[in-house]
Amino acid sequence: MRPTHSARTGMALILTLAAIVLGGALALLMQARGARVAQAEQAELIQERLRIAAAEAARDALWVLAADDNLNVDHAGEDWAQPREHTFPDGLATWAVVEDAGRFFNWNNLAAAQQPGRTSRDICGDLLTFCGDFQALPIVAALSDYVDSDDTGDYEEKFYRHATPPLQPPNRELWAPGELLNVHGFTARFLRPRPKADSSDMFSGDIATAAVVVPVALTQPIPINLNTASREVLMALAGLQHEDAVRSVLALRMVQPFESLGALLMAHPELAAKLGDSVRVNSVYFRVRARASLGDQFSTVLAWVERDSHSGDIRILQWVPEVG
Repeated sequence: MRPTHSARTGMALILTLAAIVLGGALALLMQARGARVAQAEQAELIQERLRIAAAEAARDALWVLAADDNLNVDHAGEDWAQPREHTFPDGLATWAVVEDAGRFFNWNNLAAAQQPGRTSRDICGDLLTFCGDFQALPIVAALSDYVDSDDTGDYEEKFYRHATPPLQPPNRELWAPGELLNVHGFTARFLRPRPKADSSDMFSGDIATAAVVVPVALTQPIPINLNTASREVLMALAGLQHEDAVRSVLALRMVQPFESLGALLMAHPELAAKLGDSVRVNSVYFRVRARASLGDQFSTVLAWVERDSHSGDIRILQWVPEVG
């Protein structure tokens, strides 16, 4: 039977409706895809703005560091050492802080030529002990062999040849904290911040906040800043027999920062003799950390810089941006 005119009309109507539905679905699909593209582009624009904002926050903090009017003394009460925060009208917030490298023990000191007196290996071993690690000698030996320029020691190329995967010790300074994880005995857990403990416990220090990797080739170890170093860092330099003198130094600098090593010599001559050239009252190397955030998006900057002790000029050693 041939289809009637009304049947043909009904079929055409169905096909027309199907085409309309299909066209609508395609339009919705294109609209959704366009919205996703627009959202992605908007997210990229926000990330770029955050990247610039974090970089500007770091730059502004470094301007304050360079403008320090007394380059001979650095302490935690100075303008450059204060965290800097700013919130824009649209909610974008920035934060930046500068820290002097002299407040930390530099892992790379083990790669530098050693000065007379206590070696960086001795100081590093004592620091780990004051941070609760009472079996520090193998770790110190492993790091020393990993970064020193010779091939003698128990943890040199022959040792790492049998590691999984096999490694070749660089026999040079470390350029990033992540390189520590290649060193025998160093693990993510070992480097993780410790829970806060009783401050009266002499061995409650935190190696995560007491030691850093300053990414610079050294001819001699970076001195510790007497005005900013933590108790465990100063104890590592001085030794347990000078505990009372270290406590006195911590108390004295809260009242008045040390402006010269002569002041330390007058207050504690034995401690001054023990510390020798391993301490200063100012710093040359600094770390700046900056962050910009908007909603759940953020961008960060971690930079290491060198400040000229005479002019205050800043030289960037390493600049590491990150987005999230």
